[in-house]
Amino acid sequence: MAFLNPYFLFALAAIAVPVILHLVQLRRAKRVQFSNVRFIQASQEVTASQRKLKDLLILICRILFICFLVFAFSQPFIPGTSKATNSDKNVALMIDNSYSMQNIHADQDLSLLAFATDKAKSVFDLFPSNTNFALLDNTSFSGNKYPSASEARLALNNLNFNPANPQFRQISSGHIFLFSDFQKNKFKASGLSQLDSTAQVHLLPLEASGTANIYIDTVFLEDVFLRPSTEVALHVKVVNTGKDDLTDLPLKLIVDDQQLASLTIDLAANKTTESIINFRVSDKRISNAFVTIEHYPVEFDNTYYFVLAASGSINVVEIADGDELELKNLYSKEGFFKYSLYQPQNINYAQASTADIILVNGLKDITPALAAILGNFVNKGGTLTIIPPSSGNISGYENLFSSVKVGASFSGVKADAIAKSDLIAPSPDNPFFKGIFAAYDRKIQMPTAARSIRWSRATEDILKFRGGAPFLSRFERGSGQVYVMAAPLHETHSSLVNHALFLPIMYKLAISSYKQEQPLAYTLRGQTIKFPITQQNQKEGIYTLEKDSLSFIPEQQVRGGHLYFNIPPDLNEAGIYNLTLQGKPIGNVAFNYDNEESILDQYTPDELRAMIPATYKNIHVYDYGDAFSVKNEFEKRFFGVKLWKYCLILCLIFLMAEIALIRFL
Repeated sequence: MAFLNPYFLFALAAIAVPVILHLVQLRRAKRVQFSNVRFIQASQEVTASQRKLKDLLILICRILFICFLVFAFSQPFIPGTSKATNSDKNVALMIDNSYSMQNIHADQDLSLLAFATDKAKSVFDLFPSNTNFALLDNTSFSGNKYPSASEARLALNNLNFNPANPQFRQISSGHIFLFSDFQKNKFKASGLSQLDSTAQVHLLPLEASGTANIYIDTVFLEDVFLRPSTEVALHVKVVNTGKDDLTDLPLKLIVDDQQLASLTIDLAANKTTESIINFRVSDKRISNAFVTIEHYPVEFDNTYYFVLAASGSINVVEIADGDELELKNLYSKEGFFKYSLYQPQNINYAQASTADIILVNGLKDITPALAAILGNFVNKGGTLTIIPPSSGNISGYENLFSSVKVGASFSGVKADAIAKSDLIAPSPDNPFFKGIFAAYDRKIQMPTAARSIRWSRATEDILKFRGGAPFLSRFERGSGQVYVMAAPLHETHSSLVNHALFLPIMYKLAISSYKQEQPLAYTLRGQTIKFPITQQNQKEGIYTLEKDSLSFIPEQQVRGGHLYFNIPPDLNEAGIYNLTLQGKPIGNVAFNYDNEESILDQYTPDELRAMIPATYKNIHVYDYGDAFSVKNEFEKRFFGVKLWKYCLILCLIFLMAEIALIRFL
């Protein structure tokens, strides 16, 4: 035991006062003469031994009263088990205000953030009034310091949710308190090493009422090539992290502030459910949209924003000798195809390199230089379609197949040895033919063809001969893809050119080469965004992201027909933002919260203790407790057990005992 004010112990000398009084009262009694004793009230007989015991008890009460009164002023305490630091006047409170803190507390009908702010206020009572407090949330790079507890309490009341993750920083404080739900997929014990090793770190886990949650994981279009005024299918993935199945959950689609679809879905426990919403897009070039569900208490992930932007034109380049069927008339029928035709001797390689798809149609000879260029085109993400001639240079095609890494061989077909084989009807489940057949008929009359190219293995066989040999196959190579057709586009070698499937197959080949330059949505993770801009928008100026009254200027750079910009750190609200250049609208960008925050599983205090290395003696983990058990435990550990209150109570007890002895004995 120790004393906070040991100098008051000198006052124990006052014990001599009741001792002296007691000794004075022990003097021998004097005889007093009275003339008449009949007026004297009769008194109770008291023996000398009884009086001595009473006087002794009164003396003891007086002595103990003085002792405990002196002890109360000396403020005795039992020293704490942990040594306090020299910077105890600086205290930092770190509050996790991520969106997972929307969850409800286990014992109170409050969000975890509201519960954390209430309990954080009780920390102020643990320290003297001259303590400096610093408050940090997930976005604070340095603590906001407050010279008084009252100002710090007001700052806690203004704390709001933020999508950022908790960040550990170097903080010069004697004590650091961290209030968090300690999500399993977010919290890393290794981050604690960034804190000051001389500071006492107090981890205060908050117990949630449950970890079940429902959130929209992502959305995507079944056909990435989006044309105005057409029917589209939107796939929506909804995740149920709970252990119970859910039924009849409403799912709504809103496009340009109008509800276009609504359906109810059933969600299996702990699984992802994919739903399809069919709707018709408007004739607008850009539409703002979102899908939403209803689920409580974690609501930040109930809505997923995205932008429906009409696809640009598809650049189709055909390289042909002219002997085979040219495809100009076919691709010129639709405005979204930008068609160019070149002969081998006058290819514009600069324009061809920017194409989405290159059709090598019936070339009799392929030079090594052209083969190398086509191989490089595929490696960079382009789509190449190889349609053989009826006859040609075999070595040229060997160079081409070697360059694009396709195991095929070209043999050609002699005019006097053309033997056509029937093709079999494609499967209705084949994604390549989705939307082509209004009503599928297995007895459909299929075209016939004579093989000029043979291969054995491909990524996908789209059409086959009746014997099982492939007629049209797709090969994934590098970042691009290669389509190989087994027969020439010539009536003598293939009847496909006169078949109803010819046009949709050629359209599908071109559309499959389209790459969506702008994703439907982005995640607020601080990544760099690549946004396509037209030539007329590549002007000098500053690009700005705007939403309602909010405006952000990101770090930006324009190169190669694209705007590259970083998501500003202060942009922390999901939604659809307008991208403008000097006030002129350029396009729309949709941002959504990181769905990792939607997985609410959290570490228990015991699990946290097991994660923290034994060498971290300055890190302390506290148990759950609605009464905020940290207060008593913290005082015992760092300030010890204060005994002055008990001394004051004993002081009053002995004072009352003295009064009772004098009055009733």
